[in-house]
Order: sequence, then structure tokens, then C-alpha cells
Amino acid sequence: MERAMVSVATGAMSSVLTKLAELLHEEYKLAKGVRNDIEFLRSELGVMNDLLYVMADIEELDALNKGWRDRVRELAYNVEDCIDLSVARFRRADGDASKGGKLKKIRVSLQIAHQIQELKARVIEESDRQKRYKLDGLIGSSSDASRNKVDLRMCALWEETKNLVGLDGPRDEIIRLLMPAEGEVPSQQVRTLSIVGCAGLGKTTLTNQVYQKIQGHFECKAFVSVSQNPHIKDILMKICSQVGATPSMADDELLLVNKLREYISVVDDIWHSDPWKIIGQALVRTSPGSIIIVTTRLKDVAESCCSSHGGHVYDMRPLDNNDSRRLFFKRIFDSEDKCRRELERASEDILEKCDGIPLAIISISSFLAVDVPQSADHWNKVKESISSPLPRNKAIETMHSVLSLSYFNLPHHQRTCLLYLTAFPEDCIIVSKLLISRWIAEGFVNAELGESLYEAGLRYFNDLINRSLIQPWHEVRGVVLSCRVHDVILNFLISKSVEENFLTLSDPSRLPTSLHSKVRRLSLKNNCQENVVSWIMSIKPYVRSLACFVLLQLRYLNIKGTGVGELPAGIGQVQNLETLDISLTEVEKLPSTIVQLEKLARLFVSPKVMIGSNTIPMDSSFPTLQSLRTFIISTISSLPIWMGLLVNLELLQLETKRFTPEDLRVLGGMPALETLILVGELYQILFMPGAMPNLKHLKIRLAFTTNSYSDLGIQHIASLTRVDVGINAWCDHREAVQDPEAKTQSLLDAHPNRPTLIFNTDFLDDRYSLKGLEK
Repeated sequence: MERAMVSVATGAMSSVLTKLAELLHEEYKLAKGVRNDIEFLRSELGVMNDLLYVMADIEELDALNKGWRDRVRELAYNVEDCIDLSVARFRRADGDASKGGKLKKIRVSLQIAHQIQELKARVIEESDRQKRYKLDGLIGSSSDASRNKVDLRMCALWEETKNLVGLDGPRDEIIRLLMPAEGEVPSQQVRTLSIVGCAGLGKTTLTNQVYQKIQGHFECKAFVSVSQNPHIKDILMKICSQVGATPSMADDELLLVNKLREYISVVDDIWHSDPWKIIGQALVRTSPGSIIIVTTRLKDVAESCCSSHGGHVYDMRPLDNNDSRRLFFKRIFDSEDKCRRELERASEDILEKCDGIPLAIISISSFLAVDVPQSADHWNKVKESISSPLPRNKAIETMHSVLSLSYFNLPHHQRTCLLYLTAFPEDCIIVSKLLISRWIAEGFVNAELGESLYEAGLRYFNDLINRSLIQPWHEVRGVVLSCRVHDVILNFLISKSVEENFLTLSDPSRLPTSLHSKVRRLSLKNNCQENVVSWIMSIKPYVRSLACFVLLQLRYLNIKGTGVGELPAGIGQVQNLETLDISLTEVEKLPSTIVQLEKLARLFVSPKVMIGSNTIPMDSSFPTLQSLRTFIISTISSLPIWMGLLVNLELLQLETKRFTPEDLRVLGGMPALETLILVGELYQILFMPGAMPNLKHLKIRLAFTTNSYSDLGIQHIASLTRVDVGINAWCDHREAVQDPEAKTQSLLDAHPNRPTLIFNTDFLDDRYSLKGLEK
């Protein structure tokens, strides 16, 4: 049976249909009338499921359709809740073989029958409402209205050159790649270049600037937009018209392609590789020396357009800080120099939110120039609005309209996975493995034949990276290990999530969103105030998943044995953290912000963790070194020099290949140490008078040879109460080992505290060599 998925488009409907089918199994022994009602529910909900998928592809639904959609999705969740609860009760009763258990089964069966009848009535009600108001007939009008909207990207084509910032360099670089240098003979090959980048970077504007600059070199030229849902024949006719090929409505696609083989064109905004197979056939085989420029948001499409004849892929980047400032202030004050000093800080914060994306900068600066007084207070409010899902102004609507194109171009399952990113805080670095695992746990991932769920989730993840909707953050050999979401995109996703009641956000600065609907997924961010906690308690029967980022009061964090691969930089904000256990995880490096954890007293790390002075400032400026009480680490090559700064350390466990005399001298300088556990090749250790005055428990393992073992000096450790000594020795040294054991026991008997001695020996077979042991 195909795995039932949960989708933002249909809610839990797919899962419900699967569970209704399972209710028909003989084990539930339901009456024939109840089984008929279940079949009816499956049929009606199946039709509703299909209609919900249709509605999910419409960008703007009218109020009637939107209300019906929301009620049906909620109905699907309610049906699933009812089924899950009934099945759980039935199985508990089924496990009771007593007479009372049989009565419970009958009672549960009657409850199921009653609830199924109630659900059937609700389904009939929604079905009748849909027919009564002819909701399906209204869907088309919304779609037509959406298609008739002005494509806001076309404004970029008419942007005056004097208003452009940061495009001179990219424009000249692209022209250099396409056009021969002065004095060179023009190439007789078709030259193709794909410009790739996320929404709002200015791909269309840049392409138009290149087009205007070089069009004088060509007799025939065209500039067309392919867009999201292309009609290939219309596009070919537009190209023909612009190059003077006189197309006819009677011409089929093949004839139009043949007409274009003598001309040149420039293509904008390709979303799929399939249209390029036809358009490219018409353009790549043009006359010698032709140039084709393609823009796209998708890297694989960009590469596909250039792969067959060695074209270039130009990866468009966001504006740098200087160009971002120039563009921002130019649109507000006509000059960067006119910005008043009190607006500097607010403007820097706003620009940081825009992250170098021209469309975001233009949208916000236009809004500031026209609708906002020039004061720091008002500008700071605008900065906050960029990161909030409140109703948007017209300038921000511009950015959202562009992002909406990318969102509705996604398959339904990927829209669901993308919306789930709203569970994470702004600027959060998200580990890809954990994200995919959470998608799977939520039921968002459906594997294809021969594919594991994780492989399918990784495919979803890579596709979102490829579409520039999430940004790769940390890569190793081409594999993206972590990502983040641009603030502007996150704001758009939050607005969609709230609209769809997909995921509810709780923030102490305001009441939780979506209070009008039942909460199915909940994300807690920042501090959790008392009113929010009480609200969570009231909605807990409906919550299916909880993402919690309430960390500021966290004192104990243990992720031992998990697949976590990276600690977030935000760990430094958890100022009250006292215990951190990341042993047996995939973490290989501690973030630099760990130096901010002034109360950290217990740290447990894995063998692979890099803790040298080369990774983080492990010196006296690292306050954690002064407060650390417990430190456990295994398999380090040598003791770092900062180990001597652990003046308050009480428990230390170290595992290394071999302890050097320098290592032991460092350990001897730890005045507060109470427990010392050393695991590794240790041939000799000698405690001098005054060393480790507070040491109570010593656990060591020694490599025994007749010449290396001598007095340990344990009589000099004044606070000692327990000693664990392990010996590795050869089989032929059995009698010799008895001597150090007796000598150690004699020293402890004379100690004022009379410490407990636990002495054990592992004998090695003769087939092992001493040389091998010493390695």
C-alpha cells in the first residue's frame, strides 16, 4: 500500500483515506451498516481530496472557496483524530480476555458506529454546501483573475539606467563572455549563456541591460518571457514576430521552428527543461555567430540550456554592502550622502534584512520614500514589519508576488516541506539530516519505487536548494550539510503558513497566530510566557508536532547518541546552560559562540570534536574554562595547553593513544580535581607531594613491563579514597604482576584515609609482540 502523506494542500486527507480502509479489516468486526458508512466516507472524502488538490494550484481563491477548503481540511484532521482514538480504545479492549473485556469491545464498536454516523453527517453537509453554492464553478474566475495580473517583473525592463546599481560589473562580464574582444574575429558558433539566481536578484534587468548594449551588432533580435506555464506555440510566434519572420496562426510548431533557424532571440525566465527542448531547437540551430541569453531560477535548467554546445552558466549573486547602500539611498534621497545620521543604524538593519536582493531593496526603499516619515522610530517599525507575518503594504506585496510564482510552481509535497521551514527561527542554521528526518516523521515524504524515505527527502531538499528557495550554508565536497532561509522568503512562507493554518507560531510579543482554528503543528520561539503556556495546555489534544526553540532558560542539554551534525551558533545565547552532552554525535567542531556560556560546568564531547586552540579561543578570555566542573573526551592526540586553565575542574576523563610526561605535568596542576580517569597507553606515573590536593578517585590503566612499573606516589595524594588500577601484561608476567599489586595495597593501607583498591589485570597472549603493545 502506498504510504499515506500529509500535505498542506489536503491536510491529513490521504492518511484518513488509508485509515478508513484499515477500519474495514475483519479484526474490528463492525456491523454491515457501519461498514457501508465507512465506504461512503471513503468515496466522498476521495472526491473532496481531488478537489482540494485542484484548489491548491490556484494562487488567489475567493472567500467562499477558501472557507470551504479550510473546513474540509479541518474535517480530515478531525476524522483522523476520531479513527486513531477509536482504534486505540478497541485494541486496549481486545487485549482484555475477560468477560469485562468482551463488553468493552462491544461498547467501543458502538462508539465507533456512532462517531462514524456523525462524521458522515458532517461530510454530507460540506458536500451539499459545495454543490449548493457551486463552489467548483467559482474556481475558474479566481484563476482567470490571477492570470490577468500584471507581471511585476516586467517593470524591470523599463527601469531607467540611471536608477540601476551594481549591474555594471555583471553586465560587462557577460558581454565579455559572449562578444569577441576588439580585433578578434567573431566566432561562427552559437554562443549561449544562462543567468541563474533566486527571485528578486534582477536577472531580467541584467539581461535587458546586456541586450540593449549588444543589440546593435545583430540585424534580427527578440526578447521573450517563457514564464511559469508556457504555451510553446505562442512563444515561437512572438519570437517570429520580433525578428520579422511573419508567423501565421495556421503554422504548427515545427513550421515555426524552421522559420526561426535563420534568426536570433533572447529568452527570459525559463522554469523547466522541457520547453527548452523545443525553443532551443529553434534557437541553437540559428545562423552562425548568434547569441542566446537565458534566465532561470533553477540551476539544472541553466545547465541543460548550455550543456549541448558548451555555453556559459552565470551564477548571479546578491549585491555587496556598498551597492546595496547605493541602491537603497538613491531611491529615497537621490544620493547616499543625504541620509541623516539618525537614520543610519535603522537603514543598516533594514539592508541586512534585504540581504543584497535588489527587488527587496527596491520594494522597501520605495515604501520608505513615499509612505514613512524620515525618523528612526518609524524606520525601526518598518524593519520589524519585514520579519512579521502581519498584513503587508503594497511595496512588500511586490516581493511577495514574485515569490508566489516560485511557490506555486512547486509540486504539492515540496510546498509542504518548504512551509515546514517556518518552524525554525529567523537566521537559524538548519542541519539537513535533521530537517529531512522531521519531514519524514511528519509524513511529508513519499518515496518512489526502489527509493528509501531518506533518499526521497534528500531529493526534495536538493530540489529546494536548486530552486534557490533555501540557501546552502555549509558544504563538504558538494554535499549541503546545512542551510538557512532568507528573511524575505521566510516572511512570505510564514504568511502562507498562517493563511493555510499549516503551522502555528507562538511568540511572547503577541498572542499566538491562528487562534480561530485548531492548532495541529506548533513552533515555540523565544521565551515562553505564562499566558502562552496555559494556552498550549488548552490546545494540546490537537497538537501533532511541537518545535521548541525556547532555550534561554535551558540548563541541561543532552543530545548524546543522536544524528546531530552541528551545533547552532545560537547556542551561545543559552546563558544558563550548565550541562552540554554531545558525545556519540556527528558534531566535529564546537561553534565559536560556545565561549559565551559562562555557566557551563559539564561538557561531554565525541572523539572527533576539534578542541585545539586553533578552533576556538581557548585562553583566559574563555570564561567557560574558569567554570567548567566536568570534562569528558576520548581519543585526543595530545592534551591542549589550555587544559591547565581548568582550575575549577572536578571530574576529568581522558582517552588518548599515549600520555606524555608533559601531559601528566599539566594534569598535576589542577587544584580542584576530585576524579581523574585516564584511558590509554601509560607506562609510568608518579604523583609528587602536593599534587592534586583534592583528588578522591583515581582510575588508571598501565602497560606493565618488569622495568617500567614503579612507585606511583599515591601516598602523596592527601584526599584519596578510591583507586582503580588496571594492568596490561604478558602471560609470562603473571607472578611479577603480583608484586606491584601488593606494593600498591601496602601504600594504601598506610594512607590516613585507607583508600579502597580495585586492581585488575588483562593478560596478553604470547602471540602478541611487545613491539605491537608499545605502538
